[in-house]
Amino acid sequence: MAESDNLAQELAEVLPGRVTTDVGAYLKDWWPLLWVSDQPLGSALAAVKPFNVDELSKLVRFAASRGVPLYVRGGGSSVTGASIPSSGIVVDTSALNQVLDLDESNRTVTVQAGVRLNALEAKLNEKRLTLSQFPQSFELVTVGGYVSTLGTGEYSTLYGGIEDSVLRLEVVLPTGEVVWTRRRGAPRSSVGPDLSRLFLGAEGSLGIVSAAELKVRSVPAHVWKAAFSFPTFEAAVNAARSLVELDVKPGVCRAYNELESQFQFGVAGCTLVLIYHFRSEAVLNAVRAEVQALLREGSAPADPAIVDAWLEKRFKFREQLESVKNLGYTLETLEVASKWTRLLELYYDAVGAISGLEGVGGVGAHVSHLYEQGACIYFTVLFKPRKETYWGMWEAMEKATKAHDATISHHHGVGMLKKIYAKDEIPLGLLRRIKQAVDPDGVMSPDRLPE
Repeated sequence: MAESDNLAQELAEVLPGRVTTDVGAYLKDWWPLLWVSDQPLGSALAAVKPFNVDELSKLVRFAASRGVPLYVRGGGSSVTGASIPSSGIVVDTSALNQVLDLDESNRTVTVQAGVRLNALEAKLNEKRLTLSQFPQSFELVTVGGYVSTLGTGEYSTLYGGIEDSVLRLEVVLPTGEVVWTRRRGAPRSSVGPDLSRLFLGAEGSLGIVSAAELKVRSVPAHVWKAAFSFPTFEAAVNAARSLVELDVKPGVCRAYNELESQFQFGVAGCTLVLIYHFRSEAVLNAVRAEVQALLREGSAPADPAIVDAWLEKRFKFREQLESVKNLGYTLETLEVASKWTRLLELYYDAVGAISGLEGVGGVGAHVSHLYEQGACIYFTVLFKPRKETYWGMWEAMEKATKAHDATISHHHGVGMLKKIYAKDEIPLGLLRRIKQAVDPDGVMSPDRLPE
């Protein structure tokens, strides 16, 4: 019998009814390189779908005893190849999909890793609560995948990324041991380092996140939506920066360049989209007056229906992709971040370099996640589906981020795509020592550490 058949037979005895060798669907995610390649970019001997943490622990112990690597998959929404296996066994967490506890009084929810964000948000909304995490992959991404890739959502300027929502994590270690990163449910603790941070962004290389206790909040009582038009992208970005320095930050603040304003809204110039959340109507009125006064000079009010149009189609990435495919193109998204003093230089250098590549049809961009220290620029590149063009744009972006002391990944994680670039951003020696200590046999995604 083939190796995969032997392995599947052994696995079936340990976890009956949970194993498949039909792994084709697990070799795909939303990584654009897959769309321009003529051969698979991954492989696996089998896939296993555990239905509870005990089964997940059994699977990890089995893999460790056989020396077989494990690759974790949530919703398959990665755009960097993070959920594509290189060998071994795929761990499909989608059946770990239970909300374990909703504590309305203390504003926490505890969920298994396979719960999708949209399903969790719907359940919270029934109680007038919200997680306030809305990535573009909202309808696909699981809590475990979101945690493991250090994701963030469209309302991050006010509510932060997933790291700001995590209280503690349940993790299955490479030995099969199941631990909580904190054993008590206090809102904050200084008893030792925050071990949750060890697994945030680790993409399954140090252990498998099986559950999470998360912060939730009340659904806002009042929402103000507004849009403004600017003559240049620089003016729109500078206006966005000024808004972050006010006492009340916007929930959503997105500054679009000319190409994206035309594509998204059908308008000329550059567009600033704002959404504010309030508990108090009095505060709403005060902030609205302050924002309008601040933006009065240098911009013009735009139709606030623009905001509703964005809200309506913000999760319809698949439809947008099909529309450009019909024109003979495809899309790639590159989300980088820098300090404010380097942001516009980074933007101009990246647009100039990528626009000059053969096969590139256009470079859209918007500033989408803002901090007092800087911001994320999210580029969308329209290009002919050629591998040379694809890698050319990433090489250009790597040069631009390196030149401007920026990060090449604000919220899409590392995956198979960006590990070759990560060596310049993190101390690899330290990361490898942690990996060796936690996973000495290399069971968890052994080839996914940055090179």
